[in-house]
Parts: sequence; structure tokens; C-alpha cells
Amino acid sequence: MRLRTLTIATAVALSLTALGAVAPAVAATNAAGPTAGTAVIHANPGNPTAPTATAHTVSANGTAVPVKAESVSGTSHDVAMFAKGTGTATVSVTMPGLAASATPVVTPRTLAIATTRSGDTVTFTIRDAHPLVIETPGVRALFLFVTPEETAVPSATDSHVLYFGPGEHDAGVIRPASGQTVYLAPGALVHGRIDGDGVTGVRVLGRGILDAGADTSRTDKTMAIRFHDSSDITVSGIGVRNAQWWQTLYIRSSGIHVSWLNLMGTLINNDGIDTDGVQDMTVEHNFVMSGDDGFGWHALDAATNGEPETRGLHATDTTFWNVTGGNPVRFGSSMETEVFTDISITQSYVLRAKEVALKFDVQDWATVSDVTVDGFHVESQPVGKQAIVLQVLKGQYSNDTGYRDERGRITGITIRDFTDVTADPVTLSGWDATHGISGVAFEDVVLGGVPLTAAQVRTNAFVSGVTVS
Repeated sequence: MRLRTLTIATAVALSLTALGAVAPAVAATNAAGPTAGTAVIHANPGNPTAPTATAHTVSANGTAVPVKAESVSGTSHDVAMFAKGTGTATVSVTMPGLAASATPVVTPRTLAIATTRSGDTVTFTIRDAHPLVIETPGVRALFLFVTPEETAVPSATDSHVLYFGPGEHDAGVIRPASGQTVYLAPGALVHGRIDGDGVTGVRVLGRGILDAGADTSRTDKTMAIRFHDSSDITVSGIGVRNAQWWQTLYIRSSGIHVSWLNLMGTLINNDGIDTDGVQDMTVEHNFVMSGDDGFGWHALDAATNGEPETRGLHATDTTFWNVTGGNPVRFGSSMETEVFTDISITQSYVLRAKEVALKFDVQDWATVSDVTVDGFHVESQPVGKQAIVLQVLKGQYSNDTGYRDERGRITGITIRDFTDVTADPVTLSGWDATHGISGVAFEDVVLGGVPLTAAQVRTNAFVSGVTVS
């Protein structure tokens, strides 16, 4: 039986066994250090309503980790989750009947995690927490979400905490007040969505799952998590499933910290982490499965929202699985504001890409400037077979309210340490002499194993100051 939570003051205290909230930074490589001790493992029960998977069994440092066959957007995916303490974790994955010719690979490949095989079992060792996907020919993928240990778990009896313990809950629309914490314990499945409007100091924590399938709508454009006109917001550690529209949105807000999420949605318009008019936001250590743009960072509907600037957005260590439509990272397409600046995306791993791996498309009047993309690794060819696109244009997403019909500019862009497994095109295209693209630096870009040359960058007459080194 599912119980609908009616108010934030209601405390659901089914378990006090879950462990805390925030994590140390992950290293760029996950190779086990020679002096690292053995990590304590906390197996996450996962989705309590999903059946046990039959294609995989998992253990970490000898601790069994449940593998659930989760339904995501109508398709089954094998998901295992555990938290680890400091030190190394030796992970064993058994796949019954694994073909002798099959070679399992731990992705992101860029992490260079070596495996050994004995019969049906593959073993590997990791030092750092990180979302991983084990991909094996002839076997469905295993999504392995490894998070750090939690710390400072809120009390289930605290009146400022909405606490969901292990088990299934029907919460409906959760509307936190300022200073409150929403906590989803490991093994919790919460049916609902989180909507914060004009709040400050709100935290969404835990290792449970928010299933937004019955409480979001493509027609109404409701998200699994939305914070609007809010500040000092932390969202960390939870899973998000089955949103019918964008999965998360932060709009006209500041002081945002989003970390260690595992987002899974494959419907069209299932953007992962979207922003609109946000300042001072950190996004780190997330897994983003999206049926549309993984990061959709833009500015929509100036007539309604005004033109708040976007400034100070910094993402690091993101793993993208982009299918159905859209792009892993997209700046645009609606850009109904003046200022979009001070942006960095570092240490990105693209395991799947539908259209363009990295896309800037400014369809309105914003000046997009001071953007650095550093360490962007595309590990499978985008279906659209394009690596990088920068363009200023008028398109289907340009302002149509009559508020303003004008093009913007792109300037001061650095794309560094970008690798793509195939030699996909790089295209830059301005609108006119006033609304063009300038000052774009490509540094250590390698496509299909070959360093990029200036001759491979396609430009039009409204592009200037492009360097390749």
C-alpha cells in the first residue's frame, strides 16, 4: 500500500539505517592506488518494486549488491547501486552464460578501468566513487551507480525534515519550505515530484529514488525537480526516474549545488539538468541519461521570465547517456537574454549521443561568452555524426511572442582536450557581420585518433579568430 504524504511536516520514519549526504571529489582516473585500503561497502537495496535482474549479479569487496531490473520510460534497465568509503573496491559482475568471445568493458573507457575474467565473472577494482556502465556484447548494459558514503543523515523525527525511509511512498507534489530537507533513504521509492518556488536553504538528499512518472506531464510541462526564484539549494545523491518532461530545472535561481544524481529518462523532451537565468551553480559527479539534451542551458520566454543573466555555471565529472533526441550538452537553443557568461564544463564522458556531441545554438539575442569546455570525451559516435557545432541563427526555437526578434553572438570559447572516437565534423556558422562567432580556440582536439587541423573546421563568412593548436 502506498501512502500519500500530505504536508512537509509529516515525518516518514521507516528507517534510521541510511548513512549521510555529501561526498569528496572524484579523481580524473579511477585506477586503484597502490597504498589505498579496502573500502567499506554499503549496498543500496534499490527500487523496492522492481524485480531482481537475471542478467547480472554484483558484489563489491565481498558484499552482495542487489541488481534491479528497473522500468525506465517503458524499457527495462539493470541497475545496481552502492556507497563506498575511503579506499578501493573490488567489484565482481557475474553474467550467467556469458559467451566465451564476449569482452565486457567498463565505461567510461576514458577512466581506463582494467578487467579480469574468470568464467562468467568479470572483476575490476576502483578507488573513487563514480557512475559506471558495464557494456558487454550480447548482454544488456549494467548501470552501476557508485557513490561516496553519506554523512550527516538528517533525523526522521526532525520537524524540518521530510524523511522517506525504505519502501514505497506516494508523496504527490512535494513543496519544501525554506530551510527544510527532503531525504530519500536508500531503498526508498517516492512517487511524486519536488517543486520549490521562492525558497532558500532547501536540501534534497539521500540515495533513494524519485519516480515522477505519475506526477509529471508533457502537456503541462512539469518536471521531476524544479526550483524557481530560489537560492542556496542542494540536490545530492538521489535517483530520478520516468519524468514525462524535463527531469530537472533551475530557473531564476542562485547558489545551486547538484551532485551525485543518477537521472534516467529516455522520452523525447526528457532533458537532464536544465537551467534558465541561473547564477553561481555547481554541477558535479552526475549520471545523466536523457531522451533529449543532457544539459539544456538556455533562456526561455523573456516576456514571462524577464531577462535574468546566466553567470557562473560550472560542471565537472558528468557521464552522459543521450538517446532518442537532443544532444549531451547544448547551450541554447532559446537564448532570450542579454548575458550568458562564465561557464565551464570539465571532465565529461559521453557514452551515447543522439545528435551533436557539443552544441551551441544561439537562436535569440544573447551574447554567449567566456565558455570553457575542458576534457570532453565522446566514446561512441553521435547518431547525427557531428562532434561540435557553434551557430548563431534564427530557427524554430527563436522568440515567437513578439518580445524581440534579434540575433546574438558567440565569443571567447575554449574547447580543450576534446576526443571523439570518430572523425565527426566541426562546424561554426554566424548569422551576419554583427551577429557572428569570434575568438574560438580548439586545443588538443582529437577526432578519430587524429589531431584536429584548421582545414577540418567548417566556417562561414561571419566567423573570425579561430585557432587550432
